[in-house]
Amino acid sequence: VQFKAQYYLIGLIFLIFDVEVIFLFPIALAYGKLSMFAVLSTVLFVIILLVGLLLEWRKGALEWE
Repeated sequence: VQFKAQYYLIGLIFLIFDVEVIFLFPIALAYGKLSMFAVLSTVLFVIILLVGLLLEWRKGALEWE
């Protein structure tokens, strides 16, 4: 059975964002003990994630057609 390549792309994007959430989990647990540099680094990390998501969204990679 052949599947559209878009299904694999959606699965890959899901895995990437799922792994990145795993990176954010320990930061959320230790938020009260983090330095300002760590908080700013985390904010930058989340901004980079959002920019990637917006680019994929604008490109139309997240549409189910």
